[in-house]
Amino acid sequence: SRSPSSSLSPGPSGAQGSSPLAGSKRARTGILEAIADEEEAMDTSAMAKTNAAGAPVATQGAVSPVVLVEGVDGERSVLEAVMDGEKEVVEALDEDYTIATHFVKVRRSGTLSDVHTLWDLVGTEAVSGSVEAILEARPGFDRLPSINAFDKQSKSNEMLSGLRYFEHALRDNGRGQPKPPYSWGAVDMGSVGRCFLQLCTRAVDVFSSEPRLLEVASPCYVLGDLHGNFHDLVCFEKVLWRMGPVLTPASFLFLGDYVDRGVYGFEVVAYLLAQKLLVPSKFLLIRGNHEIRAVQETFTYKSECIQKFGDGLGQEVWEATNAAFDAMPIAAVVDKKVFCVHGGIPLPVLGDGLISAINSIPTILPDPMEQSPLAWNIMWNDPIRNEEIDPAIEQHLKENEGFIENFARGTAHMFSSVALEAFLRKNKLSHVIRAHECKAAGFQIQQHGHLLTVFSSSHYCGATNEAACVLIDSKKIRTIRLDTT
Repeated sequence: SRSPSSSLSPGPSGAQGSSPLAGSKRARTGILEAIADEEEAMDTSAMAKTNAAGAPVATQGAVSPVVLVEGVDGERSVLEAVMDGEKEVVEALDEDYTIATHFVKVRRSGTLSDVHTLWDLVGTEAVSGSVEAILEARPGFDRLPSINAFDKQSKSNEMLSGLRYFEHALRDNGRGQPKPPYSWGAVDMGSVGRCFLQLCTRAVDVFSSEPRLLEVASPCYVLGDLHGNFHDLVCFEKVLWRMGPVLTPASFLFLGDYVDRGVYGFEVVAYLLAQKLLVPSKFLLIRGNHEIRAVQETFTYKSECIQKFGDGLGQEVWEATNAAFDAMPIAAVVDKKVFCVHGGIPLPVLGDGLISAINSIPTILPDPMEQSPLAWNIMWNDPIRNEEIDPAIEQHLKENEGFIENFARGTAHMFSSVALEAFLRKNKLSHVIRAHECKAAGFQIQQHGHLLTVFSSSHYCGATNEAACVLIDSKKIRTIRLDTT
């Protein structure tokens, strides 16, 4: 992006530390205890108690949290919401809707405190007799896809639990030692790496099943380059999807450049893939120019993998990451009007200038420069700045439909506002949102208001830039700057 101006960690006595991702009960208990210590150290509220039937009971003296009920199929759908002890019932007769199989409790901070299925509530006041009969008649409900988002034993949720541990500081890591924030401490990195390999394998299948041009409906948040900035990614999570993507009424579109330059590229990718596997229709990832092996070898991601996991497993982690990157979609369009890419619009001779041609790009793309000039343009192109245009360049742009070789990057092309306007007209679009360049405010509106660049990693390479994202909703494109302090 253009800017604006080892071995496993040992436990006590050389033993390998307990891992949040290890399969053994002992290892799992250790990380849960560590997370509990962490929450106590941070003065977070205690988990709500449950009765023998598994139904939640409010802790004495505590403010009642919101209870969201999510699940049962039938001709009539009922969503019950309980807030401050008062019950509201909303009835919907649309057979296209169903009540999901899980309900959750949410703390006042917005974090989840408890998750149960409807079967846990059978025999309590929360489920009527008529619903009990449906549950008994249709035992297959517990195999619905929505159950995956709340399965604590899934690899995705194991990884997310591990990343919560990684993120927070602990006064006591369970061995009488403090753990600094953004550190794995004494965790067995072999277990972390092996869990990640499984996520990558599944992610390849999910990405391969998607079109190369994603079609997205608003509301949708769009985030630009992250470049290994896990701190800022967590800040976005706490602001935009604190209860998790499945409980947030919006989609989240990431425009690539997840790794390199920042020191937490692995953690960023692990988080994004875990969320993608939990809610594939709402967490949407497209490919940037740093999702390429040769670029990562020049910059930092490959060496980061080796440093964190050692030569053998580190190489496997890096290769698995790139197998997932090879299958990522290339672009997205929101509400058929807002074209979203990492770099920029392609040359009009590629696919006749139509975005529909993007779906002809090979699904598995290990070498986009050789395999697909269209993908390469989309991942690398930039808008040309007014200050870069001299008379010779202006003449070249006029003779080449608003395009010129990208002299700043040494590959791909730059495009003018004339080229952009022709592209928008041909595809019946209103705007283009792209990433690829650091901006001081986290975003920049360009080319007569039809192009918006967004960058979502603050203090990039030691600079003072802010991080931002974009909300597309109600026929408006709104920029949101994030305070990451």
